[in-house]
Amino acid sequence: MSIVTNKLLLDNAKAGRYAVAAFNTNNLEYTQAILSAASQLRAPVIVSAAKSEVDYMGGHVFVAMVRAIAEDLPIPVAIHLDHGPDYEEAVRCLNYGFTSIMYDGSAHSLDTNISITKEVVRAARACGVPVEGEVGVIGQAADGPEGKKNDMTGIADPLECERFVKETGIDFLAAAIGNAHGIYKKKPELRFDVLEEIEKRTRVPLVLHGGTGIPEEDIRRAITMGVSKINFSTVMRKGCIETLTDTLVKNPGDWDLMKQLSPAKEKMIEIARQHIIMCMSDNKARLFE
Repeated sequence: MSIVTNKLLLDNAKAGRYAVAAFNTNNLEYTQAILSAASQLRAPVIVSAAKSEVDYMGGHVFVAMVRAIAEDLPIPVAIHLDHGPDYEEAVRCLNYGFTSIMYDGSAHSLDTNISITKEVVRAARACGVPVEGEVGVIGQAADGPEGKKNDMTGIADPLECERFVKETGIDFLAAAIGNAHGIYKKKPELRFDVLEEIEKRTRVPLVLHGGTGIPEEDIRRAITMGVSKINFSTVMRKGCIETLTDTLVKNPGDWDLMKQLSPAKEKMIEIARQHIIMCMSDNKARLFE
């Protein structure tokens, strides 16, 4: 099909009660795996990169790579900046040709977050690109001591979410509801009551970060409550590195890099397929034909 914006993908997902999987990438094999899995399942997909990954690949190279691989695939694909740290990075990625921008101002006060997000939205709108913002603190799963229960620390306030959406004009909202990035030390306790209130007050497609390790039943429950995009990163990196390590141990002295990397790529395809199906977006590319 074609490269599209996240707005097209997520508006359809919200209406259809499924979510679009967003996978971070940082190299060719990673990107090939994401797009191969999505193509096999006829699923819309979001290929994402955070600033460190954009810097590693080069922004123009990353966008050109995704476009070249996706060109002949029968699926819609969006190119997304994940957790953009400032206005300048957002503008750089607009220049590179990203079709979706996230500015993450959640570490600032709400007023400052709103102020900077509004500027990002203004710049992105001029380019026809939608914007994702964040309220609450979506930290690292390893930050807290093992066994500590989730409390309201970092949980998004629905009233603040309502104000944030109204004043910034963002297209999608990532709100902290007990989710975190990385490997959870125990089953995450998602605040579905908070999610329900946020959806009622904002009515925009919602985004769930830290999808790695969230049980499938919770993923699907969140989707029924307005979550339209779910981010996965650690699970793919973990599968890639573990498989590559095993392959290198089994094949010492084999300097065929393509041969050594191929099993890791196949593992990432398998993982991406599992999570696309979990998001219930398989066979949804037909909705864009």
